[in-house]
Amino acid sequence: MKRITFSLIFLCGFLSSCYFADAIFEEEEVPEETLQVKSQNAVAAYLSQKVDQKYEPYGFGIITIHKPKAIDDLEKLETKKTEQGFSTPELDSAIANKKRYIEQYGIERTVDLDHFFTLKDSLDNCTVFETNFILNDTLGIKDLSAKIITKIPKDYVSILSFFFYEKPIFLHDSYQESKEMSYNFYAFFKKELESKTNLTDKSAFLLHALKMTREVKIKGTFDQQYVMERQVKNLLGKERTDITEYKSLAFSNLYQTVDDSTNENLGYYFFHKFTGTYNEQADTNVVLVEFSPYYEVGNIFQMDRPFAQYFNN
Repeated sequence: MKRITFSLIFLCGFLSSCYFADAIFEEEEVPEETLQVKSQNAVAAYLSQKVDQKYEPYGFGIITIHKPKAIDDLEKLETKKTEQGFSTPELDSAIANKKRYIEQYGIERTVDLDHFFTLKDSLDNCTVFETNFILNDTLGIKDLSAKIITKIPKDYVSILSFFFYEKPIFLHDSYQESKEMSYNFYAFFKKELESKTNLTDKSAFLLHALKMTREVKIKGTFDQQYVMERQVKNLLGKERTDITEYKSLAFSNLYQTVDDSTNENLGYYFFHKFTGTYNEQADTNVVLVEFSPYYEVGNIFQMDRPFAQYFNN
C-alpha cells in the first residue's frame, strides 16, 4: 500500500446513461415509426411472447445498422446505372452476378440493438437482463447475446427503477442538491458497470450497485464505514457457512489507499475483530478486509496477535 489516509466520500462526475427510457415510462408523444421505433417494437413483441414470464422494458440503446459489403457494392452499381441514364451489358452482368451472390449466401442488412429489461415468473422472481439483439432485414430476431443476467430479490425491483432512471435518493434540504448528489452517485457506479465486458463480472457488479443504492435510499446518505461493516457482517455471518456462531466485536476506522504518484484511489480497508467457530474450534480473530474503490469486499487476511495494535487509531 502506497499511502493510507482516512476515508472520504468519492463520487465522480455525472455520466449520461447509454440508454434512453422506453416511451411507456415517459409522458411524451409516441415517436414516429422510425427504424429505431420499429426495431424496439419488434424486440418488445418477441419478449412479450414469453407467456410464462412478465416482460418489463426499461430502456433501449441506439440502433446500429450493418450493411454488408456485397450489398453496398450492389447499391453502388445500381446508382451508377441510374446516374448515367443508361446501362451496358457489362454493368447489367455485374449487377446480376452480385444479386445472385447475395441471394446464394443469404446476405442481408442487420440491425444491432441493446435492450435493458426484466422478466418475472409466476412467483414474482425477477431477473434483470441487458441483451444485444440482432434483427434481420424484416426485423425478425436473428440472434441475441446477454451482457447482464442477474436475479434480484423482490424488494430490489423498486431499487432497480431508482438506479436505472437515476431518481434522487439522498436526503437534503435542497431538492436540486439531492438530485445532483444522486446523479453523481449513479454515474460513479454506471461508469464502472459499462467498463465491464464479461457477463459474470458485469452481472455481479450490477447487483452490487443495487445494494449500494438500497443502502443510500434507506438512510438518505452514504456512510462508507456503516455500509462496509454491514457487508462484512453479512459475509461472515451468513454467506460463510464454514463459520458458525459468528459474533462481531469491533471494527477499526476505515482507511483509504491512495497511489502517491497519481493520487488514484486504490480502495479501502479496515480491521475487524469477531468470535466464531471454524473447524469445530471456537476462537477470537482479527482480519484485515480489503475493498475495491467501488466498496466491493476483496481479500481478507488473518492477522497475528496481539490484536490491540490494529485498533489503536
